[in-house]
Amino acid sequence: MQKRKYRLIELIILAAFGVFIGVGFGSSIHASSSYYTTNPGIIKTKKAVVYYRDAARKVKDQTVAANHFAKISNVVTTDGKAPVLETNTGRFLTASKQFVVKTTGYQNPKRYYQVQYNQIKPFGKVGYPVKRGFEGIKTWYIMRKMGTFSGYDKYNQATYNAVKRFQRRHHLKVSGNVNEQTWLKMGFSKRAWTGIDRYVAPLKAHAWDGRSAHIEAMIHQAYRYLGNPYLVGSSSSPRYGTDCSGLAIQAMYAGGINPLPVSSIHHAYPGNEWNSRNLWASKKFKHVAYSHRQRGDLVFYYQPGTHVIWHVAIYLGHNRVIESWPPKIMIQSIKNGQRSDVAGVARVFD
Repeated sequence: MQKRKYRLIELIILAAFGVFIGVGFGSSIHASSSYYTTNPGIIKTKKAVVYYRDAARKVKDQTVAANHFAKISNVVTTDGKAPVLETNTGRFLTASKQFVVKTTGYQNPKRYYQVQYNQIKPFGKVGYPVKRGFEGIKTWYIMRKMGTFSGYDKYNQATYNAVKRFQRRHHLKVSGNVNEQTWLKMGFSKRAWTGIDRYVAPLKAHAWDGRSAHIEAMIHQAYRYLGNPYLVGSSSSPRYGTDCSGLAIQAMYAGGINPLPVSSIHHAYPGNEWNSRNLWASKKFKHVAYSHRQRGDLVFYYQPGTHVIWHVAIYLGHNRVIESWPPKIMIQSIKNGQRSDVAGVARVFD
């Protein structure tokens, strides 16, 4: 009985000493609560961390700074050694909770627009009829068909009258408005009737990607429109042109931002001609000083001589922006002879 008692005391002392040397002196013995032993899913670094090419962590790959995100595919444990995390890119890093923390992924602060990781669904009716005052791609097609387009795609009185004549000739209900039946009779496709409205830029950044990746997703989408014509009220596929805010809307969709109540579908509706003003007025963007502008920010401009917002562009860095400005979507200096009165800068990704 006495021997068993001494043996128990001995084991307790050895266990305590083992924990001490494991934690205090970096032995292969480790406290499991200090490490991720099951897959945390997505992690963010709390401080600078080294990536390795092998699970034994002998071959260094690179060092990443704090606030770096990664998707974890596996937790690897080797006999007598602390577990390590394997990323979806096949690299390895520490599983120590002192260095990495489990997270749901990159996100803006709650008071700003939240980054979405499911395909964005803009507000509005897909397949809307086109009436007086409407703008956008469908109006552009209709006006060209009716011979009333002269560079500005707004459904005007001349277009309304031309559509009524067309409807009479083809024994359609005479309304002056273009519904799906009139659209099809004009020779346009059923697919285009809804497809133009429905287009939403695909998400190009994941929850395990950081801020920079979201900014690049946004800018990459904007680049897809380069050279397309400036068309008011337009925010659809890169097959077509856009206006300034229409370009910004689709770019933000690609980065995971849905800037409601602004919507690509309603962008063609009367009252949405100046969505640049609605974006500027939103309290869900972080507004920063012009001197603090960064790549991916939205730059807003005043109409000369007024304090009325009339334009928005996407900042690329090095005093360059990508924008839709007559006659086309292009890369320009942040200030030029056409628009130089900067109202301010809004940060999409904080």
